[in-house]
Amino acid sequence: MLFLPLVLLPALKGHPERRRLLLSTGLKFRTVGLAALGILFISGLTNMHFRGIPFSLDFFRQTNYGNLVLWKTVLFLLLIGLNLVHDLAYGRKAVRESAVENPRLVRLARWSGRLTLLISLLMAWLGVIISRGG
Repeated sequence: MLFLPLVLLPALKGHPERRRLLLSTGLKFRTVGLAALGILFISGLTNMHFRGIPFSLDFFRQTNYGNLVLWKTVLFLLLIGLNLVHDLAYGRKAVRESAVENPRLVRLARWSGRLTLLISLLMAWLGVIISRGG
């Protein structure tokens, strides 16, 4: 998640092949990113099972720990949805079209990427709090 905004985008600024390189890099990393999200989801469920945490609505609503896990789950689902919207609707089209042709689309793609990063950082922060006992 940090590679694109911190390394690739600044390195490609003003590069004549910028759009093509962004598209090919995004497509290659998309599969890795989705696989990582799937692994994280499965490992989260596995951790809940091995810690003896009940998977019930009462647990999520009545305990602070469960409330944190619920928030992290909601953020995870939001992250998946936002990734799909970014990848399938905005991202690819924004790379193909220039900011002159469709500035609104490029702006939406940028903001959906930034929001994805923010949600990921919030999830990491919640993960640290949850691992410390809530």
